[in-house]
Amino acid sequence: MEKTVNRVEITGTVGVDPRITTFEDGRQVLRMAIATEDGYKDRSGEWKQETTWHNIVAWSGKEMPDFAEVKKGQRVAVQGKIKNKSFEGKDGQTKYYYEVLVFSLKVLTGEESE
Repeated sequence: MEKTVNRVEITGTVGVDPRITTFEDGRQVLRMAIATEDGYKDRSGEWKQETTWHNIVAWSGKEMPDFAEVKKGQRVAVQGKIKNKSFEGKDGQTKYYYEVLVFSLKVLTGEESE
């Protein structure tokens, strides 16, 4: 059987200040959205910019910064895996979305953020 890999690396900009939840045992979870940008030329040769939003979930641990350091507008680099989630919408239909469960999160500064 061949080995399969679910791993993603994203470098992007934090869209809003993250939500941080602290549990009774001291563990924390950070939830945020980061934006990545990409572009292409359309058929007429005009440049089109596209922004993709990524839902990020990070649990406190050795590969994580102090979550209080992560703020809106900062550039971050994350490594993690993609997780498919679902819920039942108000219309009774199942809705699907994706999250990146983070293994490593780094706030980029200076030359790193360019």
